[in-house]
Amino acid sequence: MKGTTASVGSKGLLAAVRGAELTAFLHDSPHGQTRSIIIESARPAMGAPLRSVKRPVSSARRMLPPPAAVLLKQRARKVSDTAPVAMGNIEQALKRLGLDGLARRNDLNGSFVVEATAEQIRELAATPGVQAIRPNRRHRNIAS
Repeated sequence: MKGTTASVGSKGLLAAVRGAELTAFLHDSPHGQTRSIIIESARPAMGAPLRSVKRPVSSARRMLPPPAAVLLKQRARKVSDTAPVAMGNIEQALKRLGLDGLARRNDLNGSFVVEATAEQIRELAATPGVQAIRPNRRHRNIAS
């Protein structure tokens, strides 16, 4: 999509940053100003499971990848591309930046929501395991 990635001077291309509003914030934000963002972890492509039984999946947990400990034991799969490992990398980066206490973790869709400054967003975009950083849009309530 046109205008959805940001390049930041000498830092190079920040391919993980999405949205014109967030790109403008990275270029023009005053020092110390924060923005609410959603950090999406890299997730393996998953197709719908083929089922011979015509029962619906009653729990979303059955569709999630296995825990990182199980994946580490399996040599056939590339562990660094799996969601639990990516979420761990992002969590470590949030701790390093001092944002771990403010971050909200969502394991179901593999993301974190946090308030961060432009410099922190740049560092998070360079973190292995980050697929996308999007602005957390706030919608107004419509009074009835």
